[in-house]
Amino acid sequence: MHHLRFRQVHLDFHTSGLIPGIGSEFDKRQFQEALKVGHVNSITVFSKCHHGWSYHPTKVGRMHPHLKFDLLARQIDACREIGVRCPIYLSAGLDELAAFAHPTWVVKRKDGVNWKPLEVDWFGRILRFNSPYLDYLCAQIREVVERWPDNDGIFLDIIGTQRDYSDDALQEMKRAGYNPELDADVQRYAEDVLYRYFRAANAAVKSVRKDTPVFHNSGHISLGARKALAFNSHLELESLPTGGWGYDHFPMSARYAITQKWDFLGMTGKFHNTWGEFGGFKRPAALRYECSAMLAYGAKCSIGDQLHPNGEMNRDTYELIGAAYAEVERKEPWCDYVKPVARIALVSCEVNQERWRGGHAQSALADEGVSRMLLELHQPFLMLDEHASWAGFDVVVLPDKFVMTPAKAAKTKAFLARGGRILAAGTALLDEAHASFAVDPGAKLLGRSANDPDYLLATTLTPEVPVKSAIVIAGGAYVIKPTTARVLAERRESYFNRTWEHYCSHQHAPDAPGAVSPAAVLGKQIAYFAHDIFTQYRASGQPLYRDFVNAALHRLLDDKLPVATNLPTTARVNVLEQPKERRYVAHVLYAPTAVRGTFAGKNVEIIEDLIPLRNTEVALQLPRKVKSARLVPEGSELAFTQAEGVVAFTIPEFTSHQMVELAY
Repeated sequence: MHHLRFRQVHLDFHTSGLIPGIGSEFDKRQFQEALKVGHVNSITVFSKCHHGWSYHPTKVGRMHPHLKFDLLARQIDACREIGVRCPIYLSAGLDELAAFAHPTWVVKRKDGVNWKPLEVDWFGRILRFNSPYLDYLCAQIREVVERWPDNDGIFLDIIGTQRDYSDDALQEMKRAGYNPELDADVQRYAEDVLYRYFRAANAAVKSVRKDTPVFHNSGHISLGARKALAFNSHLELESLPTGGWGYDHFPMSARYAITQKWDFLGMTGKFHNTWGEFGGFKRPAALRYECSAMLAYGAKCSIGDQLHPNGEMNRDTYELIGAAYAEVERKEPWCDYVKPVARIALVSCEVNQERWRGGHAQSALADEGVSRMLLELHQPFLMLDEHASWAGFDVVVLPDKFVMTPAKAAKTKAFLARGGRILAAGTALLDEAHASFAVDPGAKLLGRSANDPDYLLATTLTPEVPVKSAIVIAGGAYVIKPTTARVLAERRESYFNRTWEHYCSHQHAPDAPGAVSPAAVLGKQIAYFAHDIFTQYRASGQPLYRDFVNAALHRLLDDKLPVATNLPTTARVNVLEQPKERRYVAHVLYAPTAVRGTFAGKNVEIIEDLIPLRNTEVALQLPRKVKSARLVPEGSELAFTQAEGVVAFTIPEFTSHQMVELAY
């Protein structure tokens, strides 16, 4: 397994052939000075960019027409002089030179179009790995590893499944027994092509040195796609918060990555929005927080930059990066070789997880709803794929779109037999036909309500819900009748659904008097919500839905949640363990976000002001007896109490990120 360094830069260099003077201002000393100012100890540099140009002499591809020297070699030499690693980047899925020279190498969409010639969209010109392009790409890779046999790794970009309807692909599908008229068959063929690429590319990468690190980037780590992930030596979690991913994507992705065997890093950008934004800069506060969050969730750090075509490193950028990385450097001893400490598991509701879901694919809304609730409730959790064991967890959350197959039902019942607890919603406990409960929550399924929206009503079992009147929720509910379970939340229906004949006010009819079937039930080991409460939380952001789920967790865990704190809901808590050092490290994060403008059709959240928090109280359920507590890296001792497995302490003041070392 490849062990990563903490302070990496991903130095994009996608440079048009129309721009003159490529690398004309490159200076080894200036390049090295920028890395030193930035506290950078690894930087990914370019062999070939999306435009298709190479930045070194090549017998396979074409060197940029306005580059007069071997830029990549000089960058590598500069890095090695000062002990900085330099993985080498090759664009794999995009190559404009190859696309224009060989149109038949480009993926053809179902409508028969390769690309729209007057649109500036190189993602419309994805190269086919089921064409001679794959041989061309592998020859480029071999040329690089033969030139630099002691390289620090190969980064291959824009990797994914492509539904290709080119003539060659149609014929190959038919020979393989696939029906090109069926989308599912075309997708399966696309998977075959992807694995053809993985095998060929890895053979090229390792043709000189078998232990050469490699990463195939897709912009998102596909949950459960272990066969595909196994072609990597490590994972890089591309997640630029202001570039479309948002601030809640990385924590969710990291909580899955840390369950896997590979070292991994988080990848943000120095840009205000996303890649290729020349003249775009984040506030230092944002990078400080983003890098701290990477550490808090067990990741190494990578910050994206784009080198100016003239080859000169931007001083402002590396001062910006340095402000974050100087902090990371001080914290590294408490952040390496870590294991997660979590008693709650979120089992993804995505199905067929073996398939590669790259690109900017987001997780299911139900998964995201659970994740956001747990983050805001400050409860550490792990994201599990459908293959993972549930051993060691107190509570397993099954989101409202979860598909309960017979195998999963058996797994759930075995978990309950061992004393585990289940928090579920919607379809999660139903059989695949949604005709009855496959796992009994202490209630009988009677059917599906036609009422939408309807209303949640708090009970004595949900004191955490501050509103005692009816609370609207969309999406409809399953009709259930308690048998052995207690009613956790009541349900009210509206007077009628809104139609052209029946409507009231601006949105929907109010709640009608009279009891109907419950909205949620609670047994000794299971809490079940009849609505898609997680999906609805992701869709509407109504905090009262989270209050109901919080109440369910409290009842399931006898009010002994893994974390208790007075932090605001926008703060984050995570706990990691360093077994070799015999210590836990509790991470506390806080930075307020503000919406400023839009990018790619989404609101842009920025972090600009880091507000100190005072007298932060934290109580952690931990399996080992703690013998000392101190704030790190500062080293100051921290008073704490310990009783019945709960370690409690108060952080006098912190800004953005504080680590607390709990030695055992």
